[in-house]
Amino acid sequence: MKQLKHITWNIGVMVMIMMFITFLSLFFKYIGITETNIIITFILGVLLVSKFTEGYLYGIIASIIGVLDFNFFFTMPFYSLAVYRPDYPITFAIMLIAAIITSTLTTKVKKEASLSSIREKQTQILYQISKNLLQAPDVDQILEIGAKKILESINHSVFITALKSSNGLSEPFILKTDENEQIFYNSDGIRKTIQTNKSLETKNVTYFPIKGLDESLGVIGITCLNSTLTIEQKSFVEAISMHLALAMEREKISKKQQKAQVEMEREKLRGNLLRSVSHDLRTPLTGILGSTTTLLEHGEILEKDVKRQLLVDIFEDSKWLIHSVENILSITRMDDGNVSINKNMELVEEVVSEAVFRIKKLDIHHEIKITIPDEPIMIPMDGILIKQVLINLLDNAIKYTPPHSTIKVRAFLKDNFVYFEVADNGNGIPDENLFVIFNRFFTTSSGRGIGLGLSICKSIITAHGGVISAFNNEEGGATLRFKLPVKDDTYGK
Repeated sequence: MKQLKHITWNIGVMVMIMMFITFLSLFFKYIGITETNIIITFILGVLLVSKFTEGYLYGIIASIIGVLDFNFFFTMPFYSLAVYRPDYPITFAIMLIAAIITSTLTTKVKKEASLSSIREKQTQILYQISKNLLQAPDVDQILEIGAKKILESINHSVFITALKSSNGLSEPFILKTDENEQIFYNSDGIRKTIQTNKSLETKNVTYFPIKGLDESLGVIGITCLNSTLTIEQKSFVEAISMHLALAMEREKISKKQQKAQVEMEREKLRGNLLRSVSHDLRTPLTGILGSTTTLLEHGEILEKDVKRQLLVDIFEDSKWLIHSVENILSITRMDDGNVSINKNMELVEEVVSEAVFRIKKLDIHHEIKITIPDEPIMIPMDGILIKQVLINLLDNAIKYTPPHSTIKVRAFLKDNFVYFEVADNGNGIPDENLFVIFNRFFTTSSGRGIGLGLSICKSIITAHGGVISAFNNEEGGATLRFKLPVKDDTYGK
């Protein structure tokens, strides 16, 4: 239908121009202009037809019409195609040849100018694609950029899909020229294109492979319902596919480098962990060994108070070792990606109460007060991990406050978040340490530990979509606070 309208428009333009030229020539004849000038006027008409129509056919037809009009209106006998003068056939032939050559050259120049304009536009688009692809963060963004530029350039509906590492296909990114247009997404055509790594033309779709260094990285599909792709359009799509392939290869290399960097960081962490563990665990093990040796060798002669103190030292060192080993195991599981957040709707009061109960079994020299709203609060969280966070925070407060100090545990609801606070009345945290106490292996000179407890807390809270922080109280001591969202879009998925 569009092609028929296009032909009709070209014919109409040709007829209108030749009619105008004929009437203009008749006017020239009326005012006494010579036949030579009228011939040039008809050649001008042919040139205008070639200018405002597409293809060579309309200019050639206009050349023939011009010769016939000149013969009919301007040669003796008038208004007849008969020829009396023997030189007129030569005049007509030269006129026809001149008109056809003029028409052909004009059409060729116009076509070259059009192609030049298209190439210039495509070059600009390719430059813009290269520029945009450098900023693309992932493969999905790369496919989106490519599809938009193809649709903008050739005005055909397009879909692009990428090959996953598992040899499956990603969800295609689709852009249509018309919302009601049907997209023919044929898996067989895509599979053949990937296997052969060559373009494939079918009845409704032309497939182009996105060629990587070793294999096809994906497929570009161009819908061709009303018209086929020109050679220039095919070349342009292939050029875009090359840019997409380069960007996708760069993305693959970048991911490999990131993975290698992560592995290097893990190895570095393991080295630091082993050095820290070997140093910090040696002291309590030595203390346990010395105390047990003393009890075994001199138990009969030691006083009761001395024996009790040795047993208390063994208990304290063992408790510290157990807590340290739990933290070491937790941090290594997190670095290996083996910790899964299993969220369930948990009652805040139960989580806090159980954490305080467990810490009281290990410490009886501090008073712990709990403040929780009367109304029950339930939020999605991994109860076991949040208990571990509270235990670590309570253990940290116990470590840095003298015996018989008061530690306050508070939970409250505010602005769609539940806040948890562990506050002590000790000496507080030095200002220079407030923003680094959650870093791995951070310890103070007065503290005993390997600096993993608060780091684990931060990892767990971050994985829950929360935030953890520390600040000093105005009345003395410090507060460690974290908040968790009341609603979580990932819960239940």
